[in-house]
Amino acid sequence: MACDVPLSSRITRPVDLRLRMLALLRDQPLSHVLDSVLDQALPPAEELASRLGTGQPLGAALETEAAA
Repeated sequence: MACDVPLSSRITRPVDLRLRMLALLRDQPLSHVLDSVLDQALPPAEELASRLGTGQPLGAALETEAAA
């Protein structure tokens, strides 16, 4: 997927609803909840940059992490 494709058009309706419910429970703006959820789920930027710099395909790097 291209890096310039908006994420909002790719979020499924059920996930959208869950994010909105979590925002209501936390009494936070949706953007803050989304940022928090993604921050917890994603590896640190330094790790991603390191993986990209090694020439290892991003898909393979993600599969390796998922298997660990």
